[in-house]
Amino acid sequence: MRFYNIDTFEQRMATQSVSIAFFCFKYHNCTLEIAYSRKQRKFIIAFVDHNLGFTCSVDNGFVCSYINHKDAVKQLMRCRNHDKYDPKDFLELLDAYLPEANFCQVNDKRYNYILSRAVSNFEDRIYFNHWRSSNMTDRQKEKTIELMGYEVLYFCKENHVIPVFFAHPTSRTLAAFEDYKADYFVNGTKI
Repeated sequence: MRFYNIDTFEQRMATQSVSIAFFCFKYHNCTLEIAYSRKQRKFIIAFVDHNLGFTCSVDNGFVCSYINHKDAVKQLMRCRNHDKYDPKDFLELLDAYLPEANFCQVNDKRYNYILSRAVSNFEDRIYFNHWRSSNMTDRQKEKTIELMGYEVLYFCKENHVIPVFFAHPTSRTLAAFEDYKADYFVNGTKI
């Protein structure tokens, strides 16, 4: 699905020197907190009052209407009191909202708060810390997709690494959301 307003949104971010935007979005009966990385062209979206969220990436102005988290799709359905799954409705409304979105630069505290809300199976180790050279288990695949997105999963497979998550954020936690490749190429697999 095409996001017609993403380029204008990114221009507004650049004008205001914002690399990772934070804003709230009202979707029918739900409020969502959203962080968007301009470099990665990725949203991390968390439902307020639910430990549930998902990531969504923009590729050449297009967003896949497949949302990587079944429970998040069900929650979107509940938000609009609708009886069928239609994430396209959510994405269309989000795209339409971007020109009027009132955003600010996300700070570590706000990003960590969004991340803690976006995890469905709450656990302590949700904050990216470093890369490790290793094979990935099924559980690590699910966690990588939920917290960092499919692009990072593919990146991990190509480089034979896994993201290691800690119970507390570090200086690399937000930096990796801004640009995970830069973090890897600067730091590699060292802690």
